[in-house]
Amino acid sequence: MNKKRLLSLLLMFLMLVSVLAGCGQTTEPSEEPGGTETPAVNPDEEILTIRKTASLQSTDWEATTNTFDMQIMWVQVFESLYTIDEAAGGYQNQLAKEVAISDDGLTYTVTLQDASFQNGDPLKASDVVFSYKRAMENSRFNYVTSMIKSVEATDDKTVVFTLDYPYSAISHTFWSIKISSEREVTEQGEAFGTVPHTAATGPYIITEYDVASGLKLKANENYWKGVPNIKNVEYIVISDDAAAVIAFENDELEYLPDAPLSEWESLVAASGENNSLTKGNNIRFMAINYLSPTNNNILGNLKVREAIFYAINKDNINAAAASGYGAPAYEYMPHEYVATSPSFEDGGFKIYDYDPEKAKSMLKEAGFTDAQIAEGIDVGTLMTYGAATAEKAKATQVIQANLAEVGLKCEIYVAEAAQVTPKLYAQDYDMCIFGDSGNYDFNNIRQQVHSESTGMYVVKYADEKSPLDYKRLEELVALGVSTADVDARLDYYTELWSMVMDSATILPLYHNPVGIVWSSKLDPGGLSPTYYHIYNFKWVE
Repeated sequence: MNKKRLLSLLLMFLMLVSVLAGCGQTTEPSEEPGGTETPAVNPDEEILTIRKTASLQSTDWEATTNTFDMQIMWVQVFESLYTIDEAAGGYQNQLAKEVAISDDGLTYTVTLQDASFQNGDPLKASDVVFSYKRAMENSRFNYVTSMIKSVEATDDKTVVFTLDYPYSAISHTFWSIKISSEREVTEQGEAFGTVPHTAATGPYIITEYDVASGLKLKANENYWKGVPNIKNVEYIVISDDAAAVIAFENDELEYLPDAPLSEWESLVAASGENNSLTKGNNIRFMAINYLSPTNNNILGNLKVREAIFYAINKDNINAAAASGYGAPAYEYMPHEYVATSPSFEDGGFKIYDYDPEKAKSMLKEAGFTDAQIAEGIDVGTLMTYGAATAEKAKATQVIQANLAEVGLKCEIYVAEAAQVTPKLYAQDYDMCIFGDSGNYDFNNIRQQVHSESTGMYVVKYADEKSPLDYKRLEELVALGVSTADVDARLDYYTELWSMVMDSATILPLYHNPVGIVWSSKLDPGGLSPTYYHIYNFKWVE
């Protein structure tokens, strides 16, 4: 055989090897004998990986206090009489099949769905009664249960709620209280919440739980609404935003909620058409603890608090924390989401626009001299929770610089929510950045202003040193839910919010946009910015 013939055969062999190797790497469906197609994704084996910024605090829904934990425990694992589906516009029936309301608005008769717990026990009205009474003993849930006079089971499928007074925001109560298996919670006792369990009715069961690393879920094959499409879910703790972006780019994450906005352009490039950026139904606000003993109770001085608020540049915070994609905030809830939310455009309450000169004049009115202002006046520590590189932490850095420009000094403290939030709820702080989200009724403000909301509010208004008439404040809360008339409720809430703003204790900072990116293998269904439902997800074949 001559050399040319040998070389030709060698080239043909190399081309054949290349073609065969390429065929071995294809991800397209292939034909099997009988003409059936093998899907690119095997739904029984594929694992949906989702980022979590910090470890899960507990497997007990009552012990989950931040949105990232609630996204799991309140939606994927546990269920309630109502659900929140932001993609569908708000509250919808879930475990409540039917709800009948008496003419006087004091009695709600709830007929339950034919559902069962993950442990196989049927859902009974007695489980609902147990869950509500358990929540009513937890001070954290006073803000959504204090109006309930009694809750009783009349038969296995019927629960009757009797209220002390008409309460137009009952939808949020029916969403907030999750239903647990009385038998399993009782049997586990104090261990409940520290280990995986099957005490919920939701579409996903916790199979592995590790406080440090993350958790795994599997589909509830006996779920009352039908078997979920996604069979396996794994939450991976990645506290650093840059690391989360790299993980998504390397196909280590299929779904990235609350995507870091500082890397949004990179994520859009990596996700192609599989991304969404919307204004969230949320609020990031700064709170000042007027009872703080720091520097001779300097924060107890209204003029000092006003100086702090006038010193803050919300546009700079938006640029740093939300990469400019957010919106400066003036009200507690975005009025375009909530009809009863006061809007700053109506001029019904005081706002604090960025004005450093006015901030300095407020300090002089508070009794400080030019020399003291030039030297720097200590106002304590600004505290928040989350990763050191996350948006709230970035907001603290801007505020620290803003305050320095007008002669105020503060330290920054950022740690995980499990460390920080107990301090905030106990008013063991000077200043903080806090967040709230996912509600469709302005009565949600109750958790920040009412004395019965111990364990939820960060500013304690019911105090002899209160900067406002807290009894009137709480009266307005009650009046706001005593009627279903939107205009009347708006009037009450505008007066309430005006009182809070006059006290210079809570300052809305920005509404954070919600960025979501997902893998091309995944169809997330109707997107919900805050409380996503994995049950609506499916793999793309």
